[in-house]
Amino acid sequence: MRTRFYHGIRFRLALVALALLALPLLAVHYIASMESFLRASQERAIGATARAVAAALSDRPTLFERGAPLDEEGEERRRIVALFAAADTDAAASLGTAYVPSEEIERFLAIMGRAGERVWVVDARSRVRGLSGSLRDPAAARTLVNWLKPVAALVVPAPSYPVGDETLPVRSQIDRALIGVSSTQWRATRDRDVAILSAAQPVFLGDDIVGAVVVEETTGAIQILRQDALEKLLAVTLAVVAAALAILLAFAGRLTTRIGRLHAEAEAAIDAQGRVRGAITATSARDEIGDLSRTTGAMLARLRDYNAYLEAMASRLSHELRTPVAVVRSSLDNLAAEPLAGNARVYVERALEGVRRLARLISRLSEATRLERLLESAERERFDLAAVVRGCVEGYRAAYPARAFDLALPASPVPVQGVPDAFAQLLDKLVENAHDFAPEGSGVRVSLDVADDRACLAVENDGPPLPDAMVQRLFDSMVSVRDAGGRTAAADAGAHLGLGLYIVRLVAEYHGGSVRAANRAQGGVRFEVRVPLAEDRGQAPIAAGAESGIALPNMGSVPDFR
Repeated sequence: MRTRFYHGIRFRLALVALALLALPLLAVHYIASMESFLRASQERAIGATARAVAAALSDRPTLFERGAPLDEEGEERRRIVALFAAADTDAAASLGTAYVPSEEIERFLAIMGRAGERVWVVDARSRVRGLSGSLRDPAAARTLVNWLKPVAALVVPAPSYPVGDETLPVRSQIDRALIGVSSTQWRATRDRDVAILSAAQPVFLGDDIVGAVVVEETTGAIQILRQDALEKLLAVTLAVVAAALAILLAFAGRLTTRIGRLHAEAEAAIDAQGRVRGAITATSARDEIGDLSRTTGAMLARLRDYNAYLEAMASRLSHELRTPVAVVRSSLDNLAAEPLAGNARVYVERALEGVRRLARLISRLSEATRLERLLESAERERFDLAAVVRGCVEGYRAAYPARAFDLALPASPVPVQGVPDAFAQLLDKLVENAHDFAPEGSGVRVSLDVADDRACLAVENDGPPLPDAMVQRLFDSMVSVRDAGGRTAAADAGAHLGLGLYIVRLVAEYHGGSVRAANRAQGGVRFEVRVPLAEDRGQAPIAAGAESGIALPNMGSVPDFR
């Protein structure tokens, strides 16, 4: 039986290999923790930058003159110049008239600013007096390779922040700074992987708040670090996991191949009758499977030797017992020929009957072995099975005059390739068993039919039904299930070793057929033997087998039925 994949070693080793995925998951967790730490560090750094810029602009009255007259033309000219000079022209242009740049403030911001950072200076009237830097950092314009994007998004999802305007600072944050409240705030951008962090600080002139400083940064640097780490981590770990999985599957495939070969050899070494017919191929492997293979091979060799000993024991015992039994029998025969007292003659007759019974047992003890040797040496011939069955049944009618035999044969010959003598012995066993268990006055039915290029020989009687538990075991060697109440007196006089139906199975299998037993719905038992017909059906079959010494059953051999 073929093992399903999810029950096999390969599937289980693949599941074990999935434990390697814990390594990239742990590393991804570490990267996520590192990103959170870097974001917190960025918050502290940008807050310190905002405080430093606000402190540098505080207590400088010339930067935030409250009562100075407005020079509209000068203001417009400075606005236009600053607009073209601004690093973030979109942000400057979006301010409109609210952008009133101060040359001194912007000069100061240009000195303190850095790449990837944008600084706003707003006065108390919400006018932008200085703008420096841009949030567009060319170094941050880097993305993961396409196939890693969904994997990275799955294992390290981007933080979720409310989406805001990328060109302008957060109005509420500026309002809080103008009333003296410092704050930091995150807001999302159109790029889901990048966020903007802003810090706002008030600018003081004495005790008065004259403006606010807003410093903005993106998470581009952190994003680059995370992407580099993720790309290297995912590429390396996925390659390692794939290689480990492939190696484990190859190793598991090697193991399953060796185990499957050992299983196939062990299964083929023993036939359906439990006989050892093959051997396990020896292997030089020094692992556990090699040890198992060598141990199984040695065990099968010992089992084969033991089976051979058991098979030869019957013939050996039969041969060894024949001489002493013959001596005892001849002595009893000589004793019976002498004049004896009444009681002594009774004892001698009983002893003779016991010796005859023992002789029959000895004969049967080697009957199956003799038949196997006959089948091994016999030459197959083409014969008419219908003629063999007809001749045998005529012999049964003479041997069992008190038993009625019903015979049903096809009108045309039934050609079979095999040994007619063996088939006659098969029919002997079936008919004699049917006779043993048929009630007094009932008949035995023998029929032969052809169906599906096979000859079907059936023997039926009206005896007791077969036990369900023994139907499959009836054709094994040394199996006999007999109920004394269901047998005839003639059957009780015989000796039974459980070899009769075993011989039937041997003959059927030798001819490429099968045998089965079943209880009839009307009562009784039916035995059925099916064998293939001869291939060349146009050739005239041999019909002389029925008259060549096999017409009469072997009355000295009473086979076993149950």
